Amino acid sequence: MIRCLLIQITRNNRGQPIRKEGRIAGDVISIGRSAECKIHLPDHRVNLHHAVIRNPDDGKIYIESDSASLNINGLFVQNAELVPGMHILIGPYEIISEEPSGDADLVLSVELVHPLPDENLTIREKSHTTLASTGLSKRGPALWLAAIILVFFLILPAIQALSPAFRGAAEKLPVALDQSWNPGQLSAGHHSFSTQCYRCHQRPFEHVRNQVCNGCHDDTGRHIEAKALQASVFKSVRCAECHRDHKGLDGLMRHDASMCVSCHGSIKTRNPKTSLRNISDFSTDHPAFHLTFKTGPEKKDIYRVRQDDKTKLVEKSGLKFSHMLHLDKTGVSSPDGDVVMECQDCHNPDDAGVRFKPISMKQHCIKCHSLDLDPPVLGRQLPHGPARDVMNMLREFYARIAISDKPVDVAQYGLGKAQHQKALDWVNEKVSRVSGPIFGVNGCGQCHEITYVPDDEDEPWKVAPVTITDHWLHKSQFQHFKHRIIGCNECHDVSHSKKSSDVTIPAIGKCRECHAGAKPMKNKVTSTCETCHGFHNVKEVRNEDIS
Repeated sequence: MIRCLLIQITRNNRGQPIRKEGRIAGDVISIGRSAECKIHLPDHRVNLHHAVIRNPDDGKIYIESDSASLNINGLFVQNAELVPGMHILIGPYEIISEEPSGDADLVLSVELVHPLPDENLTIREKSHTTLASTGLSKRGPALWLAAIILVFFLILPAIQALSPAFRGAAEKLPVALDQSWNPGQLSAGHHSFSTQCYRCHQRPFEHVRNQVCNGCHDDTGRHIEAKALQASVFKSVRCAECHRDHKGLDGLMRHDASMCVSCHGSIKTRNPKTSLRNISDFSTDHPAFHLTFKTGPEKKDIYRVRQDDKTKLVEKSGLKFSHMLHLDKTGVSSPDGDVVMECQDCHNPDDAGVRFKPISMKQHCIKCHSLDLDPPVLGRQLPHGPARDVMNMLREFYARIAISDKPVDVAQYGLGKAQHQKALDWVNEKVSRVSGPIFGVNGCGQCHEITYVPDDEDEPWKVAPVTITDHWLHKSQFQHFKHRIIGCNECHDVSHSKKSSDVTIPAIGKCRECHAGAKPMKNKVTSTCETCHGFHNVKEVRNEDIS
């Protein structure tokens, strides 16, 4: 790569040089009349591609020409090493190689030393005809032209903006009257009404007001959760400061980090009471992630924990699960023999490729964790649901056994009191005896947190509610499908996880291995704030958002 400081020299009326500097770079720097040449010499006396500057493996810089000889220091050659003090004539231009300075490998000055004679000046000097001598005048056409411009490009567009009746008639014209005011193509979302400027510009000669934007985008979320603080911080900010239209189909959305850093770089100047830290770049000063936990289905059951607070980084899901056991490389016992499991056996991406579909007993667990009665009874399985449903099913099952050998007339008209009590005692004793193993460590308790409450005869076994967190980074956005080329275990180290309470969401250091901040870094993905965070993302959290 050759880094060249190019100095264009022109001279004023007194012959003093005026230097204008610019920088060019490339493995090969071309010189010629063609517009694609990096050193462009626009004169017909110069070939389209006259010469090139190269930097071969020997570390020196050479200039060479295939089509014409080069006049270097008065000698005509095809190529030569570029050294300071060298004078090169290419057509009417003189190129001088100067001493390198700063980070430039090469400093070249270019000056047109043999300009063409000004033939037009000679013609003007010989001409004695003036516009006035032809009977024409500058003033008349100029006044008519000014009047036309005033009417068609100012008065009519202004009337269209101010008069709804005139606006309706003007819409039938093939060209909008205010089209001349259009500074550029609208974004894709606004392109359908690109000829109806009044939809947004309701007041001539005024900026588009926020009320106009909110007329269509009334459901846009806030940036700050507290409504009062949102109003205080953004009270004087216009939507158009961040969403600048007329910049092309993709121009409405800003993706640069400066939009966020303007506030978050010194956040306390916006909100002195905030607990947030100043953030200017992901790779330098972004704090540890905050993970979202939930202990129930309601909004009040959600809380957030900073990822470097290890004492609180515990998930209470109500389940018992060992990733280490299920991902054993020697296999897991199953009715079909030892099976080697992989992450995708249970974790299946949703249709959007953002998160994962819920894990269910019926789809993922039932093959190895059977719900059959013990001993098995044809066609009868325990329900996978509340403990009360399991107990009721057991009572119904053994009650049928208790009365199955009774005469039909007794089953139809009812048992006697003594018979009824005897059958009931037998059913209760049987249910009490079999429910222990069912809810024990080899039954439901193998996967669920179970509590025994002996005083509750109706439901002595309490199963902890299952609350699996499926959206850990609630304040950001992460798309798994964009990371599909990376193995699951490269980010989620679960090979040694024995408990379901372990949290294996990768910390910020793992993300920084591949992601840089806003400034490009070698072998890393440039990532601005908007890569992971939305702006209008605050909304009321509904039950379905956390289920």
